[in-house]
Amino acid sequence: MLYDFQDKVVLITGGTKGIGRACALAFARLGAKCWLTHRWGSADEQELFAAFTEVGGHAPQIVEADASKKGDTKALISKMREAGVERVDVFINNVAMVVRGDGFDAHGKRALIKSLEYSAWPFVDYLNKINAAFGSYPAYALAMSSDGPDQHYPHYDYVAVAKAVLETFVRYMSTHLREHDVKVNALRTRQVPTESYAQIFGEQNTGIAERFAEFAVTPEEVAATALAMCSGLFDSYSGQVLQLDRGAAFVDNIMTMGQRLLAGADPSEALTVSDPPPKPVHATVGDLVAAPDQAKDQPHSVAATLRRALEGKAVLITGGTKGIGLACGLAYGRQGARTYLTHRWGSADEGAIRASFEQAGAPPPVILEADVSQDEDTEALMQRIKDDVGALEVLITNVSFAHVSQTHDDLSFKGLKRSLEYSSWPFIGYMQHAKAILGRLPRYAIGMSSRGPEYFLPGYDFVAASKAVMETFCRYLTSDLLEEDIRINVLRANPVETESLESTFGPEFAPFCKKWYADGFFIQPEEVADAAVALSSGLMDGVRGQVLLLDRGFGFSDNVVRLFTERERFGL
Repeated sequence: MLYDFQDKVVLITGGTKGIGRACALAFARLGAKCWLTHRWGSADEQELFAAFTEVGGHAPQIVEADASKKGDTKALISKMREAGVERVDVFINNVAMVVRGDGFDAHGKRALIKSLEYSAWPFVDYLNKINAAFGSYPAYALAMSSDGPDQHYPHYDYVAVAKAVLETFVRYMSTHLREHDVKVNALRTRQVPTESYAQIFGEQNTGIAERFAEFAVTPEEVAATALAMCSGLFDSYSGQVLQLDRGAAFVDNIMTMGQRLLAGADPSEALTVSDPPPKPVHATVGDLVAAPDQAKDQPHSVAATLRRALEGKAVLITGGTKGIGLACGLAYGRQGARTYLTHRWGSADEGAIRASFEQAGAPPPVILEADVSQDEDTEALMQRIKDDVGALEVLITNVSFAHVSQTHDDLSFKGLKRSLEYSSWPFIGYMQHAKAILGRLPRYAIGMSSRGPEYFLPGYDFVAASKAVMETFCRYLTSDLLEEDIRINVLRANPVETESLESTFGPEFAPFCKKWYADGFFIQPEEVADAAVALSSGLMDGVRGQVLLLDRGFGFSDNVVRLFTERERFGL
């Protein structure tokens, strides 16, 4: 179910500037009532009220509240209750106090503790105080992080440490609050041009970053992604840290970036920087959500936003007549997309499929027999899309056909080759054929993967290897096609109850998992489909070259210690 933000309460710490302000405006466009905190003297209230009026939103409640002070937090909660607030629906933790690190000898315990008090602990403290005051937790809790824990940045020591602690709390709180149906995640950003960014990195480093403008993520893009993560489309994504960097992390190394920095320079001379590429134009939430003066038939809602983004667009789904593929077809069809579903001979009940689309109020799908390993089938398919629509908006490669081994002795290179032809290469091959026949790449390409590459599953050797190939190509293609209008990502899902699951692991696998995990362990096909729609909605365009895990946070607690702590429940 899509989340309706009309009159919902959204609390954003550090909500008056930068990313926090952009998030507040994004939710306000959809009718939310925003409460924004700030430290003394850091908010231009008149400017804020004017910005909210411009987007047609409720006037924000602006409260001076230092996130590190218990008294301020208590006073904030009291003001909310006095104003008649009965529930906080979305909580966004955006406060991050900038403490510059000045090297080993200058490190101090006080600076470390202060950073944690401001930039990590409030996430836990606010959630607990919200529950204590209102009797429930928010439906969505989102922490704003950065890639500092994994990437070295000058003077970023304390911020990075605080973000590492924050992300750890995200995983643990997701596990603790699972029974309360709270979706808890972190959103990692980098190179977002805000005051705090310039404050910590200084003019010189900020200037160098501007040379790589194609990786710059705007506050509005961060806000759009936050909106998508709280929309109901991403509810199977919990306890995760999502990287929002336009694929920068994968190419941020000397071998790749160095070529551009040294372009045209004499190796004997000092390092020179080539002219920066033209700054890309990034979509904002305002581009996606109807403006106040638009027609009344274009309401402010997530559903209306999706409809505007996908109606009439061509969506191609390989293996689209069953399981995850069919769920994707129906999800896009409900938004008015023209869906093309492929299958192998004899594997589709076309009458039943058409009936399900009609029942969903979706345009009739085009159902085509096409073997993903055969170029002639792919060429004919692309030509059909060209004749019908002219362009391909979304490509979803869902076919997975691989040898399931009984023991390692029956593995063969022939089997591996066959698995790659069906489960990996179509991810690249379909894009190549689309560009050759349609004249352009799809705007979105999504590969369906699984836990196999990092999570042992019996007999899954070749499937896992094929998925690993797809995930690696996802990252490299993102870099190779940086100048193209395409966003490439992969969705990994916990086990999904489909025919292919039973054929791979046998009929006893699902009941066994349900016994030891309860039903929440399994991801439904519809949840995977919703996540795919979100990735191709325009709201998450800063997410590129990523492998997103849909597991409701179960992966973090999937260990023998969990069984030990719950041994009485299971009779162990």
